[in-house]
Amino acid sequence: MRVAGLRRETADTLTLVLEPEDGVVPDFRAGQYFTHCFEIDGQVVRRAYSLCAPEGGGLACTIKLVPGGWVSSHVHEALQVGSRYRLLGPTGDFLLEEGSGPLRFLAGGSGITPVISLVETALARDPRRDIRLVYASRSEADIIFAERLRELAQAHPALRLVHVLSQPAAGWTGERGRLDGARIAALLGTDAAAMFYLCGPAGLMEAAESVLRQAGVPAARVRHERFLAAPRLAERPTEPQEILFKQSGRVVTQRPGESILEAGLREGLALPFSCMVGGCAHCKLQVLEGEVALSEPNCLSPEERAAGFTLACSACATGPLSVAA
Repeated sequence: MRVAGLRRETADTLTLVLEPEDGVVPDFRAGQYFTHCFEIDGQVVRRAYSLCAPEGGGLACTIKLVPGGWVSSHVHEALQVGSRYRLLGPTGDFLLEEGSGPLRFLAGGSGITPVISLVETALARDPRRDIRLVYASRSEADIIFAERLRELAQAHPALRLVHVLSQPAAGWTGERGRLDGARIAALLGTDAAAMFYLCGPAGLMEAAESVLRQAGVPAARVRHERFLAAPRLAERPTEPQEILFKQSGRVVTQRPGESILEAGLREGLALPFSCMVGGCAHCKLQVLEGEVALSEPNCLSPEERAAGFTLACSACATGPLSVAA
């Protein structure tokens, strides 16, 4: 990819407009993400960033500067028009449901990036579709895509846009304060016939999921996308460990410092992966026997953990291991 444009959205968010060097824009679905492969200080570092463009549009991703963030600092300080790097993907299942029923979106902070892609795509398909978007930001200056959202709401009367600011300046006449379950229910609604899409800080999403469950909204009608900080690496064993990949019958020796994924790839196994930082679950596999050390935070749900799943990119065997892969 070539960086064709840089667009400042807020003081700490930057949109990269990308062009494929071969001129062929890869097909993607609204709500998906690409894994960006940056070379920083001689290392290739991968991060997953959601697309903020609607289906059929060009490639654009908006990246928030994280204080002390190695990769986000590189994006904001080093990338310029003409910079080149590789993308992997697209990946992700935070996708629009087929049909014409009501859509409800809750976004917090940079969680608006995949959500605006979904909203614009849904309205392009059906401008009269019943859509509600509740977007929580710290202040008016922190609203990402503020003008774009305003124009979208003006052009589509069926879209109800609600901004909620936790630290509004004097003169703000909209919703204010932090969102708890009761306020989420009041602003977003709990219509069991709607599809709900959640993307934002963990506390906001947990509050939303809880109130929707209590209101009887089926779990299948709630979709979420979690943005995670770069993980703290689990302590890895200093001795080699054997890993049995059950489906292929291959036994691989994990070297000290390697993850399960790194050991498998080194031995030529065709293992799925994408972000390499525990954020996408594309490398998820089930542990059949043995124990692993898993870096935190990661995107595994409590149910997946209880079922014995781990992430090959973020876990290492601490003893003899057998996995369903």
